Amino acid sequence: MRFSDEFIEQVRQANDIVSVISDYVSLKRRGSNFWACCPFHNEKTASFSVAADKGFFYCFGCHAAGDVFKFIMKRENLTFGEAVQRLAERAHIPLPEAERTEEEKKRDRMRQRLFSINEMACSFFHNCLVKTKYGEPGLAYFKQRGLTEQTIRDFRLGFAPDSWNKLSDAFMKKGISGKELVKLGLAKEKNGRYYDAFRNRVIFPIYDGRNRVVGFGGRVLGDSKPKYLNSPETPVFNKRQILFAFNKAHRSVYSEGRAVLVEGYMDVVSAHNRGVTNVVASLGTSFTAEQARLLQRQAKELILAYDMDNAGRQATLRAMEIVRTLGMNIRVLSLPDGKDPDEYINAHGEAAFKEALAGAPNVLDYMLYTSLRENDAATLEGKSAVTAAVMPVLVQTDSPIIVEAFMKKMAERLQIDENAVRSEYNAYVRAHPEAGGRQVVISRAVSRQNAAARGVNSMAVAEENILRYLLEHPGFYGSVKEKIVPTYFTDLKRRGVYEKIDRQHTANGTYSLQSVQEELTAEESEELARIMVLEDVPIDEHVLFDYVLRFQLASVQAEYRVHSALAAEYSVHDDGRLKEELAICKELNEKIKQLILSAKKGAHTNGN
Repeated sequence: MRFSDEFIEQVRQANDIVSVISDYVSLKRRGSNFWACCPFHNEKTASFSVAADKGFFYCFGCHAAGDVFKFIMKRENLTFGEAVQRLAERAHIPLPEAERTEEEKKRDRMRQRLFSINEMACSFFHNCLVKTKYGEPGLAYFKQRGLTEQTIRDFRLGFAPDSWNKLSDAFMKKGISGKELVKLGLAKEKNGRYYDAFRNRVIFPIYDGRNRVVGFGGRVLGDSKPKYLNSPETPVFNKRQILFAFNKAHRSVYSEGRAVLVEGYMDVVSAHNRGVTNVVASLGTSFTAEQARLLQRQAKELILAYDMDNAGRQATLRAMEIVRTLGMNIRVLSLPDGKDPDEYINAHGEAAFKEALAGAPNVLDYMLYTSLRENDAATLEGKSAVTAAVMPVLVQTDSPIIVEAFMKKMAERLQIDENAVRSEYNAYVRAHPEAGGRQVVISRAVSRQNAAARGVNSMAVAEENILRYLLEHPGFYGSVKEKIVPTYFTDLKRRGVYEKIDRQHTANGTYSLQSVQEELTAEESEELARIMVLEDVPIDEHVLFDYVLRFQLASVQAEYRVHSALAAEYSVHDDGRLKEELAICKELNEKIKQLILSAKKGAHTNGN
C-alpha cells in the first residue's frame, strides 16, 4: 500500500522510537542515548543504541540500523507499507484510502486463496470427526478426555483419516493444486505424487487474530512418531506471532487482566471445556517475545502453567526472562503430583483448578520453594544450592523494595544472616553485570566496532560531523555547497550520502532527512544511522566551516603531493614537463598557505 509523504511523517511523529522499541526490549538511558542488548542477535552486554531525539537505532555489533519504520520492518518481517500501517494502528491514526500496487494485489489474492484452502481443510477435518465413520477413533479420544460436543464444535476440532490421500485427492478434484497443499503443509510430494501430511491424527485448527484458519496441529492416536505434528511456516502462518486459542481467550484475558499460558493443545481445550477461558498455548516452539506482547496488550499478569518435568521447568525459566522485560507480573503454577493442567482439571474439576491458579506464587517465591524442595537447606551445600538457584531471578527484579524484602525472607527460610544473602547478591551482580535489571552494561567492544566502521582516514570524524550537521540543518547547505565536492569524502558510503544531499538540493532547493533516507543504498542507510546515534559533538556554523576548511586543506595537500612527486620524477629524467609541474606545485602551495591562514583566523575568532 502506498502512502503520501505527509501521512508517513504523521505516523513517524506519532510513534516515538524509544516507546516503540521498548515494546520489544528493555531500554536504559546512558548519556543522551538509550541502550539495550540487541534484539536482532544474541549478546550479553549492550551494543544496541537508540538516539531518541534523532529517531535512529544502530547496533555496533551486527550493524542493524535505521529509523522506527526500519525497526518494525526488521523485527516483524514486514514490508515498508505494512510497517507504516502497523505503526498507524498503534497510534490510532486512521489509514487513508490508498491505491494498492499490482504486486500487492497479487500477494493479497494469493493469501486469500491460502486462507480459503485452510478453511476448507478445517471443515474437511471437522466433518470427518463428527459426520463419518473415519472419525470414530478421534471422537472416542475427545470424549474420553471429557470434551463436550459444544467444545468440539466451538474449537472445530477434527480428525485426519488413516489414509494416504483422502484430503489430497478430494481437494485436487476441486481444483486445488498439489503445490498449494504442500505450501500449506497439508500434503507432501514424492516423485510427482502428493500424499496427506496429517494421517490418523486428531486435529486442532489454529486461528489468527482475525479468526482465520492459518494452520493445524495434529496429535497421533497410535504409536507413530512424531506424537505431535504442526503446520510449517507458510505465507499465512508464523508460529512466533500466534498463540493457540487466543482468538477465543482474548476477551477473558482482557476482562480478568490475566492470561494463563500452558504447553499443549489439550491443556487449553480442557480448560475452556471447563469454563476457564483465559488459557492459551504457544505453538510447538518456545514461548516467544512476539507472543508475550500479544498478551501484554490485554493483561497485566501472566501465569505460567507448564508441565513441571525438567523440560517444562526450563521452558518456564525462558518464558520468565522474556516476560520480565515487558513489565508484566509473573506467577508460576505448580500442580500437585506433577500433573499437567489437562490431567488436573479432569481429575479435580474447574473449581480446584481456579483455586490453584489463584494461589500460584510469584516468580521469586516459586524459585525459592522449588529449590527448598530439591535441596536440604539444613546443610551448607543445600543453602548454597538454594541461593545459587534464586539469585539469577532476584538480580533481574527491578524494584529495590522487593529485592530487600525477599533477601530478608531468604535469610529467614535458610536460617542464615541477612548480610550473607546480601553479600551473595552483590557478588552475583559483580560476576554477571549483564544480568542486572536496573542497569545496562554497554559492551566494551562498542568503541572498537565504531572505529572499525568509521575507518582509519584522518578526515573520518570531519565527514561524520559535516553530514550530521547538514542533515539536521538543511538551510546551511547553500553556504557550503561550492566549498565541498563529493570526492572530498574518502569513505564511499559517506560520499554517497553527501551526493544524495547535493542532488536533492540542486533539484529542489532543499532536502530533508527523510527524503535523503529514501534514496540511500542499504550500506549508506546503515552508515547514516551509525552517525546519527553517535554522541553529539558540539557543532555550530563556525565549527562547520572549520571542518569544511579542513576538507579543502586535505584535498589540496593530497593534490600537492601528487604533483610534487611528478615534478621530482620529471627532474630526474630531465623531462620538459617539469616547469609546468613546478608552477602547479607553487600555485597549490599558495592555496595551502591561504587555507592554513583562514583556519588560524577561524580558530582565533572562535577562541574569542
